[in-house]
Amino acid sequence: MSPDIWFYNLGIKIEHVRNVAFSIGGFDVYFYGIFMALAIMAGYAFAVHDAKMRGYDPNLVHDFVLPGVVVSLCFARLGYIIFDPDLTILDFLLFRNGGLQVYGSIVGGIICIFVYTKIKKVGFLEFTDICIRGLLTGQIIGRWGNFFNREAFGRATDGLFAMRMKLDQVKIVGNVIKEQGMYIYNGAKYPIIDWEGTSYIQVHPTFLYEALWNLGLLLLLTILYKKSKDFKGRFTAIYFIGYGIGRFWIENLRTDQLKFMGLPISMLLSLFFVIVGIVIICINHNKN
Repeated sequence: MSPDIWFYNLGIKIEHVRNVAFSIGGFDVYFYGIFMALAIMAGYAFAVHDAKMRGYDPNLVHDFVLPGVVVSLCFARLGYIIFDPDLTILDFLLFRNGGLQVYGSIVGGIICIFVYTKIKKVGFLEFTDICIRGLLTGQIIGRWGNFFNREAFGRATDGLFAMRMKLDQVKIVGNVIKEQGMYIYNGAKYPIIDWEGTSYIQVHPTFLYEALWNLGLLLLLTILYKKSKDFKGRFTAIYFIGYGIGRFWIENLRTDQLKFMGLPISMLLSLFFVIVGIVIICINHNKN
């Protein structure tokens, strides 16, 4: 039997990978949505834990989580719509059709935190430091929704982590041209691999790269956790720099990028995040 997902050079075959987890009365519940829900719950629990460990009232996190999640999801959707020429604001509520931008959610979260901390009279960077490890945990879990959707992958590769996907199961975001022996997706060429009558393409699993990169960043922050009193915003600065560098590299492998004036939006925002992290470090270093 032909596997749905095949990490060819690692010798890992996964026979059945469905994007629909189950149905209730004809309503399909997708694994992507389940992993998004798990990501939110895990991030929330981690943030509550860090608030307690830092001596803050956990109600700070409890009161923030609902407006924070709603605003972040709305900005994630809005960020995708703005830079997708095929969508309009009328498509905003069609979440089930797909289309969320991670940076949009981060920007929305930052705006929400800014307003929230002003109301609660709490330091902005103090609160972001509380939330950073929870945010990373959520991002690590949420990326696995892309695995079940067969999306957010990179260019063709024969590297160690190369992932084969059945051609008829690939989720399309953009333009596709099929030629003899070749699959052209958003201008990138993927040789079609035939195995026992099944057509595959072999790609960089960029969702996996990002999940592993974020896991490494989370471990780094955990190691530094007990030494994080140098200045307020240390965790936030490290997150901006680390996530920005990793995302810039990973986005360079992707073929389904949203672009502005010919430049990938995510790569531009990645550089901006790195700059913001460096500025936070410089400002706090001067204060100290």
